Amino acid sequence: MLTSKMTELSFGDKFQKIYKDIKDLHASNKNNGIQVVNKFSNQIDKLISSELSLSYKNKGVAVLALGGYGRRELCIKSDIDILILYEKPKIDEAKKIAENILYKLWDTGLEGGNSLRTIDECLELSSTQDSTILTSLLDLRAIAGDSLLNIKLQNDLNKKLLPNISQNFINKKILERNKRFKKYGTASYLNEPNLKEGQGCLRDIHTIFWVLKSFNCQIEINKFLDGGFLSKNELKVINYALNFLLTTRNHLHLIKNHEIDIADFNSQVDIADFYNLEDESFLTKENIFMKKLYQITNEIRELTDKIIEETLHKKVFSSRRIQNLDDFFIIHRGLLRVINPNNLLSDLNNIIKAFELSASNKVKISEEILIEIKKVTSQKLTVSDKKLLNKAFLEVLKKGKNVFKILTDLNKINLLSFFIPEFERIKNLPLADPSHIYTVDHHSILLIKEFEKLLNGEYKKDFPLETSIALKLKKKETFYLTSILHDIGKGYGNNHAERGAKMVEKICNNLGCENETKINVEFLVREHLLMSNYSQKRDLDDNELIKEFKDRIQTSEKLSNLFILTFCDLRSVAPDVWSTWKGNLLSLLYKKANKLFSTKEINNKTKVVSLNKIKKDNVLSEIDRNKFDKIFGKATSAYFNTYSEDELIYQIRMLIDQKNHISIGVKYSQKNNVDQVTIWSKNREVGFSEICGALSSSSINIYSGRATSIKKNLSLYTFEVNRFGKSTFRDRLIWNQIQNQLETNIGIDSFEISHNIKTKKRNVKSKINIDNESSKKFTIIELTSPDQPGILYKISKILNEEKLEIGFVKISTRRSSVEDSFYIKKAGGKKLISLNEIESVKIKLENILK
Repeated sequence: MLTSKMTELSFGDKFQKIYKDIKDLHASNKNNGIQVVNKFSNQIDKLISSELSLSYKNKGVAVLALGGYGRRELCIKSDIDILILYEKPKIDEAKKIAENILYKLWDTGLEGGNSLRTIDECLELSSTQDSTILTSLLDLRAIAGDSLLNIKLQNDLNKKLLPNISQNFINKKILERNKRFKKYGTASYLNEPNLKEGQGCLRDIHTIFWVLKSFNCQIEINKFLDGGFLSKNELKVINYALNFLLTTRNHLHLIKNHEIDIADFNSQVDIADFYNLEDESFLTKENIFMKKLYQITNEIRELTDKIIEETLHKKVFSSRRIQNLDDFFIIHRGLLRVINPNNLLSDLNNIIKAFELSASNKVKISEEILIEIKKVTSQKLTVSDKKLLNKAFLEVLKKGKNVFKILTDLNKINLLSFFIPEFERIKNLPLADPSHIYTVDHHSILLIKEFEKLLNGEYKKDFPLETSIALKLKKKETFYLTSILHDIGKGYGNNHAERGAKMVEKICNNLGCENETKINVEFLVREHLLMSNYSQKRDLDDNELIKEFKDRIQTSEKLSNLFILTFCDLRSVAPDVWSTWKGNLLSLLYKKANKLFSTKEINNKTKVVSLNKIKKDNVLSEIDRNKFDKIFGKATSAYFNTYSEDELIYQIRMLIDQKNHISIGVKYSQKNNVDQVTIWSKNREVGFSEICGALSSSSINIYSGRATSIKKNLSLYTFEVNRFGKSTFRDRLIWNQIQNQLETNIGIDSFEISHNIKTKKRNVKSKINIDNESSKKFTIIELTSPDQPGILYKISKILNEEKLEIGFVKISTRRSSVEDSFYIKKAGGKKLISLNEIESVKIKLENILK
């Protein structure tokens, strides 16, 4: 309320006083979102009115609030939208009012927008342009001025405009909603949802009332709420959700100090603290907040779907034609219906059948069917009833038709957890992991969508190998069930793969799976991270490693299932987690392991030596042998065993022609979508660390690197790189600059690591693991850390200072984190065994990862 003292203050000072009061009100109560936005809107009303010489007796000009301000949902950093409605003779007065309000709002730092229109202009623009103008007018509210002018606009909207365009407007709102979800995603599944635009969030609540206003041709909500469109319970759900979302959005605006609607990982921690939440068991406080948010958005999404369905089929569908699917199910007005809903549960097979028919006919299930189906979760079922239902569910997986659609629909109404109760623990479960953008349940089902793209040939051109193998999988129900269960252990804490595998037997027994299916699913769940870890973190040129991997997989059929599972898993985590480079590494590991299943020659060391000799002879026949012997000497066996014939010929010719201490060769690999960089160094002062520094200074992103020492003053370094996701093959300026840095022997500390690569702050915990078991020759240091410019350079510098030689490096970027694997050994060629030495290295690495 504006007091007498406040009337003496400037417009800006008045606003600051209001703003402080609103922030205090928000902080005083954790559950008062509606109260805060209502009061803020009312106070802004009074502030604007106090600056105008208008009263409701003034004729010809009215000031109206639109949009969120019109709904009295003005959040703390929201825009203020105003309409100056006028009669034509009052145009000059209206312009002055508009300028006065707009400039004063701008002076306070508020984003304000206003428009000047007559009633006729409002009606014309609402009927001829996109739905934006009409949408804003549906939420109009009078602030000051001619009340009769405001009433006339409302009456004209209700009686002249909406009856003629209602159907078209509802259609546009549905299309806009679908486009919005494609852009902003589904808040019920995303780990960093948009609280305003996401599915089930504020915009869905607004859509409910926009559709109802249009359908009823009445912009005043109170005049049609008694019509039975929304029950008391549904209104209660809406008000609860609105209060929670507005409270959360207000707090988000405060902690970010500007209008922002994405609840990112960092904000979730602050919001959880605001709600005084605490960690429970394996769930963090932010997990608990997000689960509550998902529960609310799921309810709003379903309610919005229901309202749209009811109004659409009353207003839009005029056809009475009924399509009979069988003696019980029909399609009527674009929905799957039943002749008598009350008889639906008389045959429990109808439950799964409804979802199958919905998917195969590409129609939604009507609300009356869903209401009946949900009743099964509260009924006391006999053992035989449960077996019948589980058999029907398993049959869906065996048939393999529309599995993604069916499981998605089952999950929406919590029936997937009915068949697999353990699934409830991962339902709506977020992960504060930058590599995951979806909740665990949705990711598990999305994995099946990727599998179906392989089966239906959608990926045949881009992924021919994966498509071919997917089509050859023998029991696809094994794959479907594994997909559902592969992350089931995440609902129970750490080490989710092992936890999940232990749960498989009980789940499969309940579903009535065959013993073979149970064994294979258990294996795949336990090992579902294996191929990703090996391909992205290990040296795939290590034959012993490939044999170890093959022995762990046991059979070629398991290898095929695991390969496709890993492919689909990576592609369903987040759009930017998959890369061509990762895909090629995965394919390479599959091909090498699969080859071992078809031959026993890997164990014949004589054969291996013979093949290496043939390769060496082939290479030497292509180069100047005298120059080669002069440069290399005799110590070349390890070098020849590491690279392919083509690589060796390219590298050796490059070295023979080398005139400086440093030579750099760059080739673009279209297959891997990376640049392959070869660097020969005859300078002991320029090694792996120095090269990483030079690459980082030019914003070169390194995917993998290998160091091969030929002799005392000769080393080879090979890298797979790109720059901002693009090739540098033709950019000689960059590579000349890098060569100059290395040639002039600039001290490593003088390299300026590029900060052009923008990184987003994330809650990524740094981890260091030192592994002396996976490689016979090297100690493997595995590091996980937030992505940052020059991280590889910093790590390699520490290892260099510790007198450790780097043999191979593999870098896996996962959105805003990196996972690095360093194959290292001591100067004498031994592993890093001493506990004191290991601890010393870990401490120094931890310091740079902080």
